[in-house]
Amino acid sequence: MRTPRDVYTYTDRLKSVKALQKQHDDQARRAEPNTELAHDLANEIDEFKAGTLSYQQLSHGAAMWVSLESLAAKRKDPIFYSDLPVLLEQETWAPLDAMMILAGVDPHAAIMEWSYSNFMGAQIDKPTIKHANWFTCTSDRYDYPIVGDLEYSAGELKNLIREAKARGSSEEEREELRRRLAEVERWAQDETSGFKSEVLSLRAEMLGTLKRRWDSCDHDPSQRRTPAFFVRWAESRGFEVEWAAWARQHGFLERDAPATEPPYFDADSEDYPELLHIAVRAWDHAKKGASGTPKQRITAFVTDRYPQISDGAKEAIALIANWQKSGGRPKTGG
Repeated sequence: MRTPRDVYTYTDRLKSVKALQKQHDDQARRAEPNTELAHDLANEIDEFKAGTLSYQQLSHGAAMWVSLESLAAKRKDPIFYSDLPVLLEQETWAPLDAMMILAGVDPHAAIMEWSYSNFMGAQIDKPTIKHANWFTCTSDRYDYPIVGDLEYSAGELKNLIREAKARGSSEEEREELRRRLAEVERWAQDETSGFKSEVLSLRAEMLGTLKRRWDSCDHDPSQRRTPAFFVRWAESRGFEVEWAAWARQHGFLERDAPATEPPYFDADSEDYPELLHIAVRAWDHAKKGASGTPKQRITAFVTDRYPQISDGAKEAIALIANWQKSGGRPKTGG
């Protein structure tokens, strides 16, 4: 089956993001000092961990070691130290927040533009992320400057300098323009600034791809849905959710998604058979269990996961999903 173009684009950008993050982390690891911890610093750090010293009371050397230990821990599991666990514990997400989260971007305090006007005045739906944290980031880069923060680009400043010289402006004005040009060029050459800018640009493309696919469906833009719904929606359409495996491993999402997930049962479609979908999910859950009869396991699952449906619907689901129709101990072959 042909891979949709938007899925291919999204996957390509995600690969680039992962490669950039790995390269950045490898460089940071090589730059760390490789020295043994002195005895007095070790005692100081032990006191800090025991709570008898605050971080502000640490010496410069001890504070550096604590920061390096924190960075090493975050590098091993950056998602754990991000806002994603808190977001996954929310009951629902707003659609725009969900698109950002699926693209690996923390919507909290993200500074971005969802669209822009081109030179013809047309409104172009293309997200731009200026500042934000991403869940796999191993250090806080939120307020680290990027070239896009500056008012003019290097090319624009060079033109302004030429124009100022042509009209005979003061040396002070030209010097100020040259100073601003040097500032732009400095941040353009800064590796960390470039890393942040490139990662956010790639994630903005991922976000735009997801949003365009979402907008192509018949959704109520104000309707909030569960985190699991948005993950199922993205994965069923071929988009890899970068953090989904982590979320399943840590119990935020079901570890083993049933084979009957969308597109076979697509909650967006007009012919979505909700009760049939619940019945299949209950069957899938019950066949892996060991406590109680199949009907008891099915009933318990439906009652726990879908308390809003009627008693009659629950009984119908138990009847459909229960494979042990005769009751009692099932017969064995022989």
